Amino acid sequence: MDMQDTNENNPQNPSVSLLGDYLKQKRIEKNYTLEKLSQKTKISVNILKALEANDYKNLPSPAYIKGFVTTYVKILGIPKDEAITKMEYTHLKVLGKPFPALNHTKLMTTGPGDVRSPKAPEEVKATPHEVIESGDSLIESTKSILPILIFGAVILLFVGGYKLVSSVVESEVNTQKPKDHGPKIESSSALVNQPAKPEEKKEEPQVAEAPAATPVVEEKKVEVKPAPELRRNFPHIDFKPIRGKLFTVRTDAPENMDETILPRPIKDSMNSNMQNVYIKAIDGNTWLSYKIDTNPIESVIINKGSDLFLQGSEIRIFLGNVNVTKIFYNNYLINTPTKSGVKSLVFPEDSNAKYKLPLFPKASDDILYTAEDYQKRMQLEEDELKKRQEAQ
Repeated sequence: MDMQDTNENNPQNPSVSLLGDYLKQKRIEKNYTLEKLSQKTKISVNILKALEANDYKNLPSPAYIKGFVTTYVKILGIPKDEAITKMEYTHLKVLGKPFPALNHTKLMTTGPGDVRSPKAPEEVKATPHEVIESGDSLIESTKSILPILIFGAVILLFVGGYKLVSSVVESEVNTQKPKDHGPKIESSSALVNQPAKPEEKKEEPQVAEAPAATPVVEEKKVEVKPAPELRRNFPHIDFKPIRGKLFTVRTDAPENMDETILPRPIKDSMNSNMQNVYIKAIDGNTWLSYKIDTNPIESVIINKGSDLFLQGSEIRIFLGNVNVTKIFYNNYLINTPTKSGVKSLVFPEDSNAKYKLPLFPKASDDILYTAEDYQKRMQLEEDELKKRQEAQ
């Protein structure tokens, strides 16, 4: 029987330690189907399935995963701290590396719009909060580090005490050795055993020949070659060119005139010489990464009711849970068709031919890169691996 089936038939199973099994167990206890939970959380069914299957390889970056988990447990009334602890444990168990601190992720506040423009950085007053739950992360990391520090201190005390005792014993032995060599009483026994001297001479050549075996040891050391690093930080990805339209503009949409959705200050902030993108989370939380011109990639969580206004000569965006948002381009609503709930957008559309999908692939170190940067690093890594293989 499948382990997931076992957990489903026995929702009180206390041995559930992985996050996915834990979430599925709690969902069943609350009589929620995946479809019902998807409607409540506005998270796609595919994402929910990946969470419950502990399939982190097919989930977005850790910033998004934490957002999914936070929304999931809030709907079901699950203790958040317990779920986050299991999330970090599962991440370590499945991927073999600790869950990152997410210090690059920002939580957007509710307000008239967070304007991100490279030309007017001082005018940005509605800045996002600092790190998501930085206090909780600091407490959790401190709790996890404290036992290690205590254990290390005990080891240092033990090793230091051992060295101190051994040094005292050694000094006492060394002080006793001269006293043993001082009296020459045992020299008489050496005179009695004089016939043994010829045998000692015969053993000398055997002792001298013994080191001849050392080259064998040296050959073994030479044979132990350092294994090439098989772990890649830039696994192979098949990038695809952008084909067709990524969105359509709706100039006649009633939302264009609804100031409760598209506020007047946002409309007035539009710059006709730049790309203007306004994103508002209407029915739930959304997670996105974006890049404006040559600025670094940023990851953002927009809570329900919050918004984000971006301006630049060129804007690239990757959104998760896009169906809960209303997105306006130059003050017009756009349609962003998607079956998976995630969406890539490039503004202006003329720039589509310059880029490939995925726009912001994630490396093994959980850092996001642009597609072009990732391709270069991936190629360099593959070339290095080929050289090492040829050298063997």
